[in-house]
Amino acid sequence: MRKPMKPRGQLFADINFKNHFLEGFVWPMRSSRTGEQYDVTLTQKGLTCDCQAGTMRGKCKHAQEIHDRLVKEDPLPADLFLK
Repeated sequence: MRKPMKPRGQLFADINFKNHFLEGFVWPMRSSRTGEQYDVTLTQKGLTCDCQAGTMRGKCKHAQEIHDRLVKEDPLPADLFLK
């Protein structure tokens, strides 16, 4: 019987993962195809996902989606401020 593989870290050039304030945070993600739940975790080695692609290749769409959410520019609406 094979032992389960550990998720591999997916690095992104625009995020410094070393000592990141969200280190250890886990985002539950749902598979768009099967509905199965996977966990994406921010580690010092990058974003890891426990899906098959995340453990085999270290690169998956779940980690990519979390990355995109983290770096998305979402400015505050102009009508938020008092005039």
